Amino acid sequence: MHYSLSRATLWNIAGYLYLIVASLVATPILIRHFGLALFGQYGLIIATLALVSSLDLGLPQAATRALARDHQFSPRRQTIWATSSLLFVLTGLMAGLASALTAYYLHVSYSTIPVIFALAVMNNLLAHYLTLPHAQGHFGYFNTKTFIVGTGNTLLAAFLAGRGQGIAMILSAQLLTYLITLLPLIHFSLKYFPRPWQGRPSRVIARSLISFGLKNQAGKLVGQLQSQYGKYLLAALSPLSLSAYIVAQGLVQKLAGGITQLSSALYPASSRGAHRFPLIRLYYRLQLALFLLALLGVRLYSLVGYSFLSWWLHAPELVMLVDSVLKIMVWYFAILVLSPLASTILDSHGRPELTSLFAALTTILEITLALYLFPRYGLYAPAYAALFAILVMTPPLLYVTARVLRHATS
Repeated sequence: MHYSLSRATLWNIAGYLYLIVASLVATPILIRHFGLALFGQYGLIIATLALVSSLDLGLPQAATRALARDHQFSPRRQTIWATSSLLFVLTGLMAGLASALTAYYLHVSYSTIPVIFALAVMNNLLAHYLTLPHAQGHFGYFNTKTFIVGTGNTLLAAFLAGRGQGIAMILSAQLLTYLITLLPLIHFSLKYFPRPWQGRPSRVIARSLISFGLKNQAGKLVGQLQSQYGKYLLAALSPLSLSAYIVAQGLVQKLAGGITQLSSALYPASSRGAHRFPLIRLYYRLQLALFLLALLGVRLYSLVGYSFLSWWLHAPELVMLVDSVLKIMVWYFAILVLSPLASTILDSHGRPELTSLFAALTTILEITLALYLFPRYGLYAPAYAALFAILVMTPPLLYVTARVLRHATS
């Protein structure tokens, strides 16, 4: 396997920058044509799909790690692929059912619920096919979802909203982008498994994948819960508050996504051993650079943030609330940038249970504090809670990661 961290990072960063630009274009159009109430409901549907996507037993990380470590073609690798295929289909059906039930309780129209079910299933199926290019270090293929599905979720959604289409039609169009994305990924998989039907799922490998994945599952699940709970909490306030939080959190998550893309590019090399990669030196240099860039971002937002929001959203009442939330969340982002690389190191070195533990503790602390602050601070409760939780939990995460790295190279 020919692997280039620089090329992988460039692919991932390109996809990340594209999504930022596409989201900046799409968000004000969706708000303008949907209205705040419908935009809030659309945001809750997207949050539900993101939340149920974490019900995957940690299989994406487990399958990627298994394929990366056993990177030469062999009968065992064929069995890993066949077993992974079956497990992803089953977890996809589970995610589809969970998303459909959640949509029902959110009073989504009956005609939209089957589309939401299909999107959840397709998301899991795509996750399966993405594990192979991720493990092989082919990040052009790995980013097909970013460019195609990302376009469907942003620019295509905005175009259809501008043409007067409702949520059901927009979600159906997004489902089509999932199907289109599958085509090149299936083509890529056939290069490595030209006769996929010859593989037979293995109970032993299934237990191995699930055992490793479940250690990571808790972290991913609570991570999504941490990302999405605020939207459900603020839905009880007003469409304006919910929309302001969705916009502010979306900006922070898009920026944090760049760090996630960098850590994703590092994962295959880190999985294959610290001795074969100057991992420790690279890790600390990246962490320092990211933190300094985040502090620069905090300063830039204080200078031009409000002006940018006014130019971007063209809605003074929304701009004021978004700005007030972002003044808190930019500091949250400055600390958050240190977490993805540390979590990747722990996962790739076979310690995903540590990542899950820190994620669970952070989420429990954040949600508990948000519920306590909500009656008094309302819209700002999730932002204050997130900042406090990340300040408390990041130092021990970095300390544990440093110990794991030292042990791996000793």
